[in-house]
Amino acid sequence: MSAWPQQSGSLNAAMLAAFGSAVTCRQGNGAPFQISGILQKESDEEQDQDGVYARLFVLLADFPSPPDHGDELVVDGTSYTVYEVSVDPTGAARLRLRQHA
Repeated sequence: MSAWPQQSGSLNAAMLAAFGSAVTCRQGNGAPFQISGILQKESDEEQDQDGVYARLFVLLADFPSPPDHGDELVVDGTSYTVYEVSVDPTGAARLRLRQHA
């Protein structure tokens, strides 16, 4: 069981290499940086009366500091703001995003 997080981390990296899109991130007043992420927009939260929502699967190691509420991301030319971060024990996270109007 102790090898599980390390093996899962390798699998996560392989998934991002195969299916990931380029993502530009900005945390606070910091400089923009590039990561890879897998965008999911086919969920129930995609369309809502208050906007368009999505989820982004990322590796925490790709961030200079942990992703947080208010971080701004651009995926495939569309701008989003992070409103929730769910971290898993394998070093990955799912960022819940709201599209900018």
